[in-house]
Amino acid sequence: MDTLLNPNPGIMIWTIVTFLVLLLVLTKTAWKPILDGLNQREGKIRNDLDRAEKSQKEAEELRLNYERQLAEAQKTIQEMVNQAKADGEKTKSQILSEAKSESDRILEKGRKDLSHEVGRLKGELRQEVAGLSVQVAEKIMGRSVDKKVQEEVLKTSLTQLNEVKK
Repeated sequence: MDTLLNPNPGIMIWTIVTFLVLLLVLTKTAWKPILDGLNQREGKIRNDLDRAEKSQKEAEELRLNYERQLAEAQKTIQEMVNQAKADGEKTKSQILSEAKSESDRILEKGRKDLSHEVGRLKGELRQEVAGLSVQVAEKIMGRSVDKKVQEEVLKTSLTQLNEVKK
């Protein structure tokens, strides 16, 4: 047990030499491949992180693009709905205007037809009244009435007819 506690300089030198030789051999044979493997792994991890960051940015850009397209589509749809409403209101107004114009035209035509018919009936009534007046005058007088008397009787009858109408 004494030998373990007392250092032996020869063994120490051989231990140091053996360590240095082993270190030199490992440096030449194993250290470079280990460092190359670590460097490759570090590069791969760095590339993977860069690709992941790039993919994340692309995904965010796509999301923002889709949101923008969705907002534009909603805006376009709302504009189309508003345009359809405006077109509907315009069509409604146009139809109502055309219907009013048509009803006014029909009403005016009816008034003209009625006025024409009233004028025609008045003319017929005048002729009939004139004929009856002449017949009554002939019966009262007991003779045939000449043109001058017929005109006087007609004027008198029409005047009386207009007074009755009022």
